[in-house]
Amino acid sequence: MLYLYIYSINHFVSNLYKNILKSLIVIILTILTMVIFMMFYLIFILFSSVENVLLSELFHLNNNGWKIIGNKQGNKNGTDVLFRPFSLNGIMSNYIVGHDKIINVDSKRKDDSELWYFSKNFPTNYSLSNTSIFSFMMTSLAGDFRKLNNENSTVSALIKIINNVSDKHIIFPVHHLIEKYNGTMQTFIIPMVYNVWLNGVNYTQVSHRYFLDVLKNVTQIDILGDWTQGNETMCLDNLMVY
Repeated sequence: MLYLYIYSINHFVSNLYKNILKSLIVIILTILTMVIFMMFYLIFILFSSVENVLLSELFHLNNNGWKIIGNKQGNKNGTDVLFRPFSLNGIMSNYIVGHDKIINVDSKRKDDSELWYFSKNFPTNYSLSNTSIFSFMMTSLAGDFRKLNNENSTVSALIKIINNVSDKHIIFPVHHLIEKYNGTMQTFIIPMVYNVWLNGVNYTQVSHRYFLDVLKNVTQIDILGDWTQGNETMCLDNLMVY
């Protein structure tokens, strides 16, 4: 009798483990299927969109008219960025470089009170209405990325897209990034979906109509260079909007 009881318990435990194992396998396979699907979907989006690139800044021969704004007092028009026809790790080549001219420290905090940006003005209104992705590659040559500026600051935006015709602009805030940037070579892929962008004036969620109003007449694009509380030197390359 005792033998049968022990056998029943062992049989029950064995079946329980088998069921748990089967459930775990199903969950793992489901997650892997979703991950693989998302990877193929992103690859499809990337490759299908390459032919529809609306803005491409690859800096093959020069700085393409990009400037640095916000890092030098008394110069509202900005200063020209440096063009470097070199290669970094065989990945980033023919890129532009910007660095701090002055550190505008907030009197109450250690963060910079004013941030510098890579910036380009467009002489004719540039439409980015029918786009899905805003991507670029960035790396640092110098800077202490253990001490980043406050990502929730109202002056902290990874990207600014400005429409001077309608006096509107949108921003992609730094705190919307999945991981904090550590200064290493990285490709940023930002979705051109209105839900993740904010009004650049009052930092509120924008409507789809407001989002498109800005994108249909783009006159300026700014990309964050001032990541840290101290000096940093940043490189920018392979900017594409498609």
